[in-house]
Amino acid sequence: MHIYNPLSNHYILVQVFGFLINQRDIYNCTLVNTQWNISATPFLYRAPKLNFSNINILRFLQTIKNAKEKQTSQPYNEMVREWSLKDSNSANYIAECCPNIEKLSCNNESFILCDNNNNNNVNSDDFKTKTVLNNWINLKSITLYNRCGTDLILEAIKINCSRLEELILWNCSVTDIGLIEIFKTCKILKSLRLYQCHEITDQTLISMSEICNSLINLDLRDCKKLSDNGILALSNSKIAKNLLSLYLEALNIKEDSFLVLAENTTNLRELYLRRLETITDEIVTAFAIGSRPCLKRLHLHLCPRFIGWGVKEAIEIRELSLLMQNIKLQVINIICENCRFLERFTLDIVSYSFSYSNEEIIGALSQLKNLKSLALFCGIKFSKFEVYEIKRRCKELVQINC
Repeated sequence: MHIYNPLSNHYILVQVFGFLINQRDIYNCTLVNTQWNISATPFLYRAPKLNFSNINILRFLQTIKNAKEKQTSQPYNEMVREWSLKDSNSANYIAECCPNIEKLSCNNESFILCDNNNNNNVNSDDFKTKTVLNNWINLKSITLYNRCGTDLILEAIKINCSRLEELILWNCSVTDIGLIEIFKTCKILKSLRLYQCHEITDQTLISMSEICNSLINLDLRDCKKLSDNGILALSNSKIAKNLLSLYLEALNIKEDSFLVLAENTTNLRELYLRRLETITDEIVTAFAIGSRPCLKRLHLHLCPRFIGWGVKEAIEIRELSLLMQNIKLQVINIICENCRFLERFTLDIVSYSFSYSNEEIIGALSQLKNLKSLALFCGIKFSKFEVYEIKRRCKELVQINC
């Protein structure tokens, strides 16, 4: 029987090991026997988590170098799929020895450009010889942070990474010019996350709306120059209907523009709205109705005009997180009465000035028969008996933090 046959031991072990997150657990699996070692080792080397101040990094780099030179029992270098570039030496080793990198993160553009002459004025015509990216034609995800993301780096990505599916830029100085070129080249881009990219304007959203037909995940956080024109362009494009995940935070967008966006995003599964001054219950209701029954995860944090009753239309959601200035018991009752499929509920209140009792809160929560995880940060202390009572009424509850 072939090892990848669905009935083989190897296939079954691979399916199980794929759920493991802790590297220590994966390492322990490699010690059980030969079969387990063969099945677990690719997961151990897929995304190595090493202490870069420790000698372990040098040993690991030597191991993958030996693997490339066929001096090890297994091709460990070919198993590495994810890497974080934190120094130029490791960048050169990984570029030379690990051809199958799919996910890359970096906080210094010099590690990507790899200019051996230490010349920061790298000409765009030299990218094919100066950048490590030309070693990884299968690169699918790139994360750039701490001002590593510049138009120069995006030019290198454009030339070498046409198969890119995810681009994450955190506190980067990229402009519309660099991003638009990425949109034109990376035709299968599925996820775009922009955090604190203060040079990005509406032109990026306008061009994205015209070009990026494959985009399904969009994060826009603290991008100060984005305005209603960009959101409206996004709302009236095919992207709005294709979006599965939308994250908006600290944007200066008017209420009417949010309503138009809500009416056009009809397939959302995840919605995150944070620190938005103009978000109201009417807007949340529009998102909930438009995406019903797709919407499964809803996070609303520090939106001062949001009261809470707008959540009642999200009747199919499984996860709800609310961080609010205050909330009324009546609103909690409305949420618990309508969102009967809720499995994870987090309620965090800034102002602890309640006029209702713990018993009333427990009564509201007892309507959530499918609840598995509950976290309440409301300045209220629940006794052991009251916690027991919540568990007794919500029989599926396995995790509680009050």
